[in-house]
Amino acid sequence: MAEQVVIVTGASRGLGAAAARILAGMGARLVINARSEGPLLTLVDEIRAADGQAVAVRGDVSDPAVCRAIVQAALDRFGRLDALVNNAGIIEPIAPLAEATGDAWARNLAVNVIGPVLLTQAALPHLRARAGRVISVSSGAAISPKSGWGAYCAAKAALNQFNAVLALEEPAITAITFRPGVVDTEMQAAIRREGAGKMAEDEHARFVGYFEQGELPPPEVPGRALAALALYAPREWSGEFIRWNEDRVAALVGE
Repeated sequence: MAEQVVIVTGASRGLGAAAARILAGMGARLVINARSEGPLLTLVDEIRAADGQAVAVRGDVSDPAVCRAIVQAALDRFGRLDALVNNAGIIEPIAPLAEATGDAWARNLAVNVIGPVLLTQAALPHLRARAGRVISVSSGAAISPKSGWGAYCAAKAALNQFNAVLALEEPAITAITFRPGVVDTEMQAAIRREGAGKMAEDEHARFVGYFEQGELPPPEVPGRALAALALYAPREWSGEFIRWNEDRVAALVGE
């Protein structure tokens, strides 16, 4: 059983909540973060009821003070930090480039890029001390553009490059961007709900079809891979953009 200390952002639902539950079941001690306090505290209660250890820090990762508080909570409660999972993210605005506002773009980049940068910076001294890991949740949209997703595609591409530079600059840690695939989360619901008329018609129909045909796996499926990477990703993978279902990841999950 692991006794590592792991921060997971965006942990109130979806992939973040699934990964947090799995990590707790593997013995990790958790600091979980999200903007929504109610679901976050419910998850803490659930983890503790199962004899796990977790503490919640509510707030927006684009706020430097929140990032510092998240890291400090790990140190105050557990005395160390082994891994950071940058999972908090938003897809909005779903809109053509000609229609999306600058404010909406700025908000997307603040959450999807600046937040991981700020939190990683706050965590780095403590991760260096533990030869720890930073796992940042990216997307296939980083390398495969989608109409109406300009801000999200740009943000995830930037996150991948941030990760690559982090790996170059910080040889003591392992830095990975994670591609979770198409998963049954609130983000997918937003795509179905808001994408009509904003995305190319065939692309929107494809995402609706995934849901209607039952082809969206639950977040626990890639969540197991995310948890395994957070605890055990080998140093030689640092700097890479890794799919959840690669054979080497499956082998790591099975160990």
